[in-house]
Amino acid sequence: MKKFFLVFLLILSFNVANAYESKYVNVTYSNQPAVINQLVSALADQLTQNKNFKDISKSAIAITSFVSLDNLSKTSRLGNILSENLIHEMQVRGYKIIDFKMMENIVVDKKGDFLFSRDISKLRKSLNVDYALTGTYTEYKTGTVINARIIDLRTHIILSSAQILVPKKLVKRATNKEYKILNFKQNTITLSK
Repeated sequence: MKKFFLVFLLILSFNVANAYESKYVNVTYSNQPAVINQLVSALADQLTQNKNFKDISKSAIAITSFVSLDNLSKTSRLGNILSENLIHEMQVRGYKIIDFKMMENIVVDKKGDFLFSRDISKLRKSLNVDYALTGTYTEYKTGTVINARIIDLRTHIILSSAQILVPKKLVKRATNKEYKILNFKQNTITLSK
């Protein structure tokens, strides 16, 4: 009976994803960033609804890159897009988000002004973080299943979890580095194809 229920849920989730894909993804790829935002917003809604702690504004949360379930030390453009979008989505829902990629000082050089880094030597040595929001992604033929969770860093207890399915066409488009939303030229901004 348990296996039947799991198979039923899997089929249902793929049908919902296919309906979502037909409604949004096949219409036009120009809405691709909006669809990604909607999916991540749904993930944030689930995390908020399922949370098992009361005051979200007092406990600091660090949001990390989502990783491949097949290799927990590997991320991708999708994994980074998910974490970046969740920083916004969780913050506007009232969570206290810590940005641990912020350097101690602003770096100014000929290329620009920078505050973020992944160079550990340039980051703060310690932060007062209570929880981590992280997750995994698993690729299937029809799309990628995203699993997210908020974990208490002291006890390792999962305080909230969420799951969505991102249609394959959308994942392919979102993770393509060549796909640019804007082209910047001197004194002009034009939309790319």
